[in-house]
Amino acid sequence: MTAWIQRWTPPAPDGAATARVLCLPYAAGGAGAYRTWAGAMPAGTELHAVELPGHGRRLAEPPAAGLDEIIGAHTPSPPAAGPPTVLFGHSMGVPLAYELCRALDRAGAPPAALVLSAMSPAHLLDRPAHHALTQDPAALLDHVRALGAIPPELLQQPAMRELVLRTVRADLALLAAFPAPAADPLPPRVPVLALSGRSATLYPPHTAAAWEPYAERWEGMRVLPGDHFFPWRDDTVPRLAASLTHTATARRSAA
Repeated sequence: MTAWIQRWTPPAPDGAATARVLCLPYAAGGAGAYRTWAGAMPAGTELHAVELPGHGRRLAEPPAAGLDEIIGAHTPSPPAAGPPTVLFGHSMGVPLAYELCRALDRAGAPPAALVLSAMSPAHLLDRPAHHALTQDPAALLDHVRALGAIPPELLQQPAMRELVLRTVRADLALLAAFPAPAADPLPPRVPVLALSGRSATLYPPHTAAAWEPYAERWEGMRVLPGDHFFPWRDDTVPRLAASLTHTATARRSAA
């Protein structure tokens, strides 16, 4: 489990965190993308990010075999006691966070909240387009360059470029194979909030809003300035995630 999780905040002063934010990565993204969010976390709130095999510091490892491997690695049985946890997923991390949320809820350890950023439910994805990109190396490289999330100098190094493209190919194949969301919505014990960038073209705001039927406790849709990578435009999104941990902690204390 340790290899899968990167913590970006120091341990709580008394050794017991009061809340946690767990972030799921976008396609080809690593846990390091969330490192800059640490400063937005209040005292006692830990910031964790998932490092998938074949991503970030695990780039040399083969990508995960599929969704079951990823979800299984983060669903303890029996569920471990811990502080209220807010799940945050961006882009590819959205369906991952949704599936992990359902698995944790079934295991008796539902997250305190779920934040879905910049992607539609899986059944609305353009699966043929994702599959086609995995089969066309030149188009795949153009796609990666257009997204702008990978440093250009990294793509200029043949060995690193091949590792990155292997990861992106595996991520797109994972997205193409994602199941449609379950027919029964997430229960009211899990508040769900959707986010989108106002100028996003890859997944415009209406695609993120399509998650509403899959949550009994829908907290609404927020459209923020920026494009697909709007969460890294300023500290608005990490502070929003941190505020949800405050709400969850207060709710647990009241209960």
